[in-house]
Amino acid sequence: MIDDLRSMAVFATVVGEGSFRGAAKRLELSPSVVSHHVSQLEKRLGCALLYRSTRHLSLTDDGRIFHQACARAVEAAEEGLHSVASRKLELTGKLRVTCPALLAPGPFVDDALAFSETYPGVELQLDFDDERHSMVKEGYDVAIRIGWLDDSALRARKLLVLQRVLCASPELVARHAAIAHPDDLRQWPWIQESMLPAHIDFNGPSEETCRVQLRSRITTNHVQAARQLAVGGAGVLAALDVVVAEDLAAERLVPLLPAWQMANPSAYAVWPANAARGSLVLRFVDFLDQRINHTSVDRR
Repeated sequence: MIDDLRSMAVFATVVGEGSFRGAAKRLELSPSVVSHHVSQLEKRLGCALLYRSTRHLSLTDDGRIFHQACARAVEAAEEGLHSVASRKLELTGKLRVTCPALLAPGPFVDDALAFSETYPGVELQLDFDDERHSMVKEGYDVAIRIGWLDDSALRARKLLVLQRVLCASPELVARHAAIAHPDDLRQWPWIQESMLPAHIDFNGPSEETCRVQLRSRITTNHVQAARQLAVGGAGVLAALDVVVAEDLAAERLVPLLPAWQMANPSAYAVWPANAARGSLVLRFVDFLDQRINHTSVDRR
């Protein structure tokens, strides 16, 4: 079988080059060895594969059908060799990544560490900031963004959907009347995160929907500052659950309207549209996607 596969590759090369001599040069074999491989195949199959003249070669009908199978086999072998070889290639270069500050204490840093350990030749720069930076203007290769993406010329891949919780301090809740509907919150003070829309869409029981415009008492561009303001009683906050989980557990914050759901933002990897397949940028995005969506890594 191994000899047959070798002869099939030789035969496919003869057809591709259009001559025994061309195939011999391509394979770095003698023309007589190339001819021997083809003859052995014809003998094994019991049919002619090629019509030969002093100047030309042409496929017989059997040869045409057999060549299609040979071409597929060679292509599959080359693809397998390439896929394994490409994994062994060491990535090198510098990768600048901008990320929301709230990801600094979470599993994203573990993902970045795993990438760095897998590809030690890559210099990884992680900039954590709740301001959205212009990738092209500021020279970032990848941005991790949370929320709803604006239309742009950038490419994006959704990595995961995050959960939000509506909450406030017990002191703030005690100063207001009991609430049963999002409309009851229209006159409450809110803490607005400047990177998010100034309204919240709610979905409630019986598929009821409601949009509440935020009466922002304080606006901030920093997630942890918003959390601290909420704990201090400055207003209602619609926060990612990972940001306020400890405060909810310690009852420094209490959840509001648990029967109503808010639209949940997603985390995206964003990169320039002209990044080539297999580039350092796409390898990083693929790595994150694999870690987040196809492994058992704890995301808490």
